[in-house]
Amino acid sequence: MLQRVRLAVFLFVLGGFLPSVQADEVWEFVDADGVVHIGNAAPPASRGLVWLSQTPSARGGSGSAKGKEREVSALRLPGYEAAKPHLEAAALSQSLEPALVIAVAAAESAFNVEAVSRKGALGLMQVMPATAERYGVAGRILPDGKHAAMEPKVNAQIGSRYLADLLRMFDGDKELALAAYNAGEGAVLRYGRRIPPYPETQQYVDRVMRFYRALIR
Repeated sequence: MLQRVRLAVFLFVLGGFLPSVQADEVWEFVDADGVVHIGNAAPPASRGLVWLSQTPSARGGSGSAKGKEREVSALRLPGYEAAKPHLEAAALSQSLEPALVIAVAAAESAFNVEAVSRKGALGLMQVMPATAERYGVAGRILPDGKHAAMEPKVNAQIGSRYLADLLRMFDGDKELALAAYNAGEGAVLRYGRRIPPYPETQQYVDRVMRFYRALIR
């Protein structure tokens, strides 16, 4: 779903100082509000930081072993191992590729099951309450006071069902389905079944597809 993406040269977070890195490497950080921050210069601290990949100019070929290792390692985030079974089970229940569902969760929340965006998107796959209601999870509150859609297994199922519906709507085109997951299916239809010209959506589709390709190699 929609997330607010902040482009920055650096991000202050808690933790120790990072060693110097090349400026053509890209990092991503999801803060406590579920907001995604991206930059290409070394931030001063490491807690919560996710190294995505090198930029295309620095990769020296998408098939390089170093590039593969770096992209795959981006999926080895805190919470990945716990989230993986839920994501895989949800994907298989909808006849989806587990790699695609895992890639969406990586881009949406960095596997942070507690993520809540400023727009109200919830949990692992950043499900909007209206989407949860569409699939039968209508504002139920868990004993801990959270929306039922925050429960990782439920969240993975809702997100996977929505993604499966979008893939059917767009004839199996992954990039269009991902664009619709981010910007809404109406936006993709308004632009003639093309990825809308929104920088956030275009970057989102590219990010998910990079995660996906890294997983299926």
